[in-house]
Amino acid sequence: MRRYVFGMLAVLGLVALAVQAEDFWVKKDWKQWNKDQCTKLLQDSPWAFKFAVSQVQLSSALPGDSGLASEGAGGENKLEVDYFVQDRSSVPIREAYIRELEINNKYDKMDDARKKSFDQQAQALLDRTFDDVILIHVEYGSNVQRFERQLADYWKTLPENTIPTDTFLINQKGDHIAPIRFVSQKNADYSFDLYFPRLKSGEPIVQDGDKSFSIEFPYPAVGEQTSGANASGGGGIATLGKGRVLAEFKVEKMVWKGKPST
Repeated sequence: MRRYVFGMLAVLGLVALAVQAEDFWVKKDWKQWNKDQCTKLLQDSPWAFKFAVSQVQLSSALPGDSGLASEGAGGENKLEVDYFVQDRSSVPIREAYIRELEINNKYDKMDDARKKSFDQQAQALLDRTFDDVILIHVEYGSNVQRFERQLADYWKTLPENTIPTDTFLINQKGDHIAPIRFVSQKNADYSFDLYFPRLKSGEPIVQDGDKSFSIEFPYPAVGEQTSGANASGGGGIATLGKGRVLAEFKVEKMVWKGKPST
C-alpha cells in the first residue's frame, strides 16, 4: 500500500512539474499578457527567432557614437545588429502584436469610439486565415544608432515590386521557395515583410507533420573603416560585415490549441 501511495505521489509530482513548465501562452489568455510576455513571444518563442551579429571593439572605434553601445572592461564596446524573424501568419504572434499595441496605446484609457475602431482593426487581423500565404515579419535594429540608420537606408530603399535576391523559405524537403512579395514600410518602423506562397503544386509547402522549416536572407554590412584604422586601436574599425540570416522554426513546437500554427 505504501509503495502504491509513493508511486501516486511521484506521478502527481511529475504532473505538477509539467503544469509549471507550461509557457505563459498556454496558461493565460492573450488579453492578460503583460508587455514583457508580449516581447518574449514576439522575439524568443517557437514562432519567433532572434538572429544576432556582434563583435567587441575598442571604444575609440565608435567616434560620435559614444554611449550607444554597452561599454565593458578595458574601454571595449559590443557592437550588435539584431534581426527578429516572426511567423506573423501564426495566431500567437498576431495576438501578441495586438496585445502589445493595446498596452502601448493605453487601451484601457481609450474612449468608446477609439476602442471600437481599435477592436475592429484587431478583429480583422485575427480573422484573417492566411490560407494563401505564410507571412514572415522581420524587425531589425542595433545598439549603435549609425548602424540602425544604415540598415534602414538599405532595407527601405529596396522597391516593393522587387524580391530580395537569395531569399528563401526552405521546407523539410529542402525546397527553396522564393517570396512572392516584399514590403518595407517607409515609416519609422525598422521592419519588412516577406510573403511566401503557402501551396506548391496544390500541396502545403509546410505540413503539420514536418519537423521544421527555415527562413534565409542576406543582410548588408554596416559601419565603416576609417583611414589608417587597425584592429588594435588608433582610429579602429567600426564595422560588421555582410552575411546571411538563417532562422529555423520547429513545427512540432509551434502548437496552438492542439495543432501547429504556422
